[in-house]
Amino acid sequence: MIAALAAIYVTAHFSREQTKLAREKLRHDLFERRWSIFSSIFDFYYAIISWKGTAEQVAVRDRFFRAYQESRFLFSKKSGIEEVLKELNDKGAKVIGFKEHGEEFRSDPEMYLKYFKEVQQIQLYDFEGALAKVKSAMAHYLNFHDL
Repeated sequence: MIAALAAIYVTAHFSREQTKLAREKLRHDLFERRWSIFSSIFDFYYAIISWKGTAEQVAVRDRFFRAYQESRFLFSKKSGIEEVLKELNDKGAKVIGFKEHGEEFRSDPEMYLKYFKEVQQIQLYDFEGALAKVKSAMAHYLNFHDL
């Protein structure tokens, strides 16, 4: 009987430890996925400011788009993260579009200047402002200070 009780105790203890390890692994995996989304913002920004349409830049753009799409499953809607990433995706597309097709507006200097200014605004100010929003919103999800 003592051996049976010892076996039950060992099994229960082992089960609790396995549950604890599984919970920590899930937490770590979520952190890694969320961090990947956060870091993709920087890669996307660097790609668009020097956009030439290289295979590497296209891969970075695609990675950011995927991160934006995944964000809805990794962050609450209330956090606003998905909306900010959508905004960055849309503004990044404007920058890329201008850099790829801006020459088409050369015949209309007023239109060219309008788009040029918009692209400058996005590159110099909008990304920085969105990054501040994302940092604030993601802090709760990436905070390991309370361990």
